[in-house]
Amino acid sequence: MESRHKKGFEACAKNLQVTPDLPFAVKFFSKLHENFQVAAAAGKIVTCLLIQSLIIECFAIAAYNIYIPVADDFARKITEGVVKDEYMHLNFGEVWLKENFEASKAELEEANRQNLPIVWQMLNQVADDAKILAMEKEALVEDFMIQYGEALGNIGFNTRDVMRLSAHGLRAA
Repeated sequence: MESRHKKGFEACAKNLQVTPDLPFAVKFFSKLHENFQVAAAAGKIVTCLLIQSLIIECFAIAAYNIYIPVADDFARKITEGVVKDEYMHLNFGEVWLKENFEASKAELEEANRQNLPIVWQMLNQVADDAKILAMEKEALVEDFMIQYGEALGNIGFNTRDVMRLSAHGLRAA
């Protein structure tokens, strides 16, 4: 599935006559990647799921949701297909975390404190580039928070908890 996404986005880049900046992408995701690797080495599957299945998937969904209305027809078709897959990926993590919520809650809260501020750093880092594409940072933040808050609610956090957990990211804004 990810290979298909890569090929689709490479076709979008070619169609727009732009060259993907892979070194930037690696650096852009490096803090989350490093935290994922540390968690994986420590056997912290809950932290890994929070990073990959909640944070990264919600980040991607938000970016795609904001991009689709401004995308050209070619990119819109590809992005709409990819975003459907991202919702499925999000669901994979949600299902496991919901089934293991009580045992995972404390680790989820700690992983959220460590990783959500990174999302705000990332959004700030690409705000100018996003604006060139008619994607406002505020819209990206709003959509991310909606997606992320819904995911947290789906796995078992109540509204008060979701608001408290979400505030951790705002401290880095």
